[in-house]
Amino acid sequence: MAARPTEDKLKRGVKVGFYREQKHICGKDYETAGYMEVDLYEATAAQHNASLRGKKKEATSLAQQAYNDKRAKRYHVQLVNTNFKQGDYSWTGTYDDNHLPGADDKEQADRDWANFMKRVYRWCDKNGVERPKWVMATEYSTRGDDGKVTGRHHHHAIIQRTKGLDRDILEELWCDRKGEPMGLCRCEYLTMEHGSAASLVQYISKNKRCDRHWRQSRGLEKPKTPKPNDTKWSKRKLHEASTVHIDDAEYWERLYPGFKFDRAETNISDFGQRHTLVIMYRDTRFKRKQRYRERSRNGDDNLHCGQDRGRCEVS
Repeated sequence: MAARPTEDKLKRGVKVGFYREQKHICGKDYETAGYMEVDLYEATAAQHNASLRGKKKEATSLAQQAYNDKRAKRYHVQLVNTNFKQGDYSWTGTYDDNHLPGADDKEQADRDWANFMKRVYRWCDKNGVERPKWVMATEYSTRGDDGKVTGRHHHHAIIQRTKGLDRDILEELWCDRKGEPMGLCRCEYLTMEHGSAASLVQYISKNKRCDRHWRQSRGLEKPKTPKPNDTKWSKRKLHEASTVHIDDAEYWERLYPGFKFDRAETNISDFGQRHTLVIMYRDTRFKRKQRYRERSRNGDDNLHCGQDRGRCEVS
């Protein structure tokens, strides 16, 4: 098979020419988003000159591409960070022996989840509570070539915490038609900082030996991919960022004010191309500083300095 034009140029040492910064904003906008991913990589002239629609398509594929298992989960991580927040619910439903579908009966496991959400929606409608958004994955039992069954059907979900919908309700509604519990159910508060959402997606997809099925409610907001910047970075800057500054939190936080550095990782292709992924979370300290500066400019009388501590405070 003939090499693609870009690969051929790289083999011959021809400069590609552009170094792209592509942000993935997981929230309403850059100023308020709680989570952001940044891709830094070499771009070809064709990529640079592509239409805005073409650039958006490429940005989406960066998160969804499945050239390895780790990258394949990126879109789900972004989706969770865009639509859910601290204090929403992490839910797990399992089966007891009396309710466990047969090892090959994936359809029944799917129906059990669908019936559970119908009960949740009916309860919400009856009690005047907003229906929650959700994402979930069912992990199925798997029968090997030798006939041996691995694992038990069970469900993992992230469910929005709407006003009036508490954890006890979500645990109680994991039941059969007679109202009997179908198995153990656990509902906990969701944490979003320090890679918790990413870890949860990893956990949901943890066992490669078992089949699984990802589903989500309608109307989820997609992560935003603004127009990429092909002029901010040079080859030298990208190389320094992906080597010298790869773990330098101060460096990345200066580049992206308002966000707190979580981690960065660099992959190098067979042709020497660097692709750096940077993970950032909203810095709540930055919000407090912004509020202070705004109140200071407005001459707020409640703003005073704690001289003994050498810093300013807001009453």
